[in-house]
Amino acid sequence: MREKSFKIVLLTAVITIFLLLFTSSSLTNALAQEIKLPEIKKEILDNGLKVIVIEHHELPVVAFRLVLKSGSAFDPQGKEGLADLTAGLLREGTKTKDATQIAEAIDFVGGSLGVGTDWDATFATCRLLNKYFDTGLDLLADIILNPTFKEDEIERVTRQVIAGITQQKDNPKWVVEENFRRFVFGEHPYGQPQEGTEESVSGINREDILSFHQTYYVPNNAILAVVGDIQTDEVLEKVKSKFYSWERREFVAPDFVQPPQIQGHQILLVDKPDLTQSYIKMGHFGINRKSPDYFPVRVMNYILGGGGFASRLMDEVRAKRGLTYGIHCNFDSYRLKGAFTVTTFTRVDSTLGAIQAILDQIARVRTEKVSEKELSETKSFYDGYFPLQFETPEQIATQILKVEIYDLGEDYIKNFRKNISAVTADDILRVAQKYLDPDNIKLVVVSKAEELKTGLELLGNVEITSFLK
Repeated sequence: MREKSFKIVLLTAVITIFLLLFTSSSLTNALAQEIKLPEIKKEILDNGLKVIVIEHHELPVVAFRLVLKSGSAFDPQGKEGLADLTAGLLREGTKTKDATQIAEAIDFVGGSLGVGTDWDATFATCRLLNKYFDTGLDLLADIILNPTFKEDEIERVTRQVIAGITQQKDNPKWVVEENFRRFVFGEHPYGQPQEGTEESVSGINREDILSFHQTYYVPNNAILAVVGDIQTDEVLEKVKSKFYSWERREFVAPDFVQPPQIQGHQILLVDKPDLTQSYIKMGHFGINRKSPDYFPVRVMNYILGGGGFASRLMDEVRAKRGLTYGIHCNFDSYRLKGAFTVTTFTRVDSTLGAIQAILDQIARVRTEKVSEKELSETKSFYDGYFPLQFETPEQIATQILKVEIYDLGEDYIKNFRKNISAVTADDILRVAQKYLDPDNIKLVVVSKAEELKTGLELLGNVEITSFLK
């Protein structure tokens, strides 16, 4: 019996090794291949709308993604949440359909229709079978060109947004995030919540929404990507017919002033006495999306804390010291200079130890070159990860539009892995010294103020605020 079991185990092991070797070889061959997108057709219509069409015939599906290059960063001061609220109302009624009819129309063909915002852009997306192409294009154009923004719908959606904000205030993870942005960026748009505050959303009226829509929902501020099992010439003809009446209007984008540099360790302690854990977010200003150092910074960030269990922060703070179950760092990728952040949580009594361990690892990557093993494993990750972002029409549209929004260049996708591969240990040391500064950093800690105030004061100036403020 034991001999039979041993043979089964041995056979299983041999098969497993063979499969691993085969998979590894196949993966190596696959990764060696260049990412080859289908032909990309671009055309700017007379009204300024940029149209991108990509034929992708693997499935009988078409994906539309329309981007307006104005997101939450364009919210006027005191009207934070305006871009998000405007986008959220697009599906709530047009000149030809009410919210129920819009929902029924897209559900009837088994498709999806969505809207949303980020800091830099507003998105409207539609996905459905290609035989329902006209339905998708009609719905997308209708919600963009003809929203009615009825008072009763504005009131209803506003109540929902405010209720969501109120509910989030009891979530320490949300509280640490929102306080950190405000602490670092102040009155800069990146310092304000995208969904707004209870006060700012309550102050938004129909005139504000109409003004935002009329100013920024214009064709010369928009890009439409259509990807899927389609014919380019037919798509362009239909898009021109549907959007020809969309009138071009010039506008002036708001000016943004970068907040002052951070001096020393500045700590905001958000008091929540009933917590048994501390929620920590720390960082400072980082880079913008078009930074010439984007690729070495991305590789450096992966090694430091962006690579999950492969990262130094996870290895040191979780695996070796047992101070947390999760920790990661990130460089924001926005049109303007965003933030470098490290986010984690830990027991209240290990808060200072976790913070010091993080600062030590940031200092270390600035003084010691990363190992060849760390560099090689990071490059291997991106070599395999990046092609997976182009499997579906929606993914292709998303990636192509990122290139357009941030003006990354025609060869960005083609050269992505080559640019990652070109990063050296010297490059990482250089950008770490340039963009990381553990001596001048802001920290937000949501925890028991009474237990932590004295210890945190050893690190720097401490300001205490209420959890529910």
